[in-house]
Amino acid sequence: MKNASIALLLLMVAANVWAQTSVADGVLGANEYARTETKANITVAASLSSDGTTLYLAVKAKTSGWVAIGAGSQKMDSTFMALAYVAGTTQTITEETGKGKSHSVNAEKLLKVAFVAEAGEFTTLEIALPASGLVKDKSVELIAAYGARDNRTSLHRGRTSFKLSF
Repeated sequence: MKNASIALLLLMVAANVWAQTSVADGVLGANEYARTETKANITVAASLSSDGTTLYLAVKAKTSGWVAIGAGSQKMDSTFMALAYVAGTTQTITEETGKGKSHSVNAEKLLKVAFVAEAGEFTTLEIALPASGLVKDKSVELIAAYGARDNRTSLHRGRTSFKLSF
């Protein structure tokens, strides 16, 4: 009986750690996300809520300009994106949709949570949004980019795509 109680306690602790929710604070904490990957000097991270309804995403790049993350495709066209930057003490976060090789601001807002921060030489954006239509077969396709300026229209300095599985 004692061994069963200890096993149950360990199982509950493991489940609690697995179900932990990412915190949108502009800091990409160790073990905060289920998956983290870096390519082309851009780090992205992703987690799925325990009930599978909320997708938590983060993007971090070495820039004092804008960062963006898009979900649902590995191409910009028709992809939902969040683009953000910090100018002085003002955070700017826009929800956009890719159109060919461009993008425009969405009328409909999907983000449940969003936070952008600059620390040192890095800008980090963390968001939460509905997973429906974005997570397919327990994976998510992402695009990420960054630019050198604090605006939503300057060209990117770096970009890449990812496919993360949960």
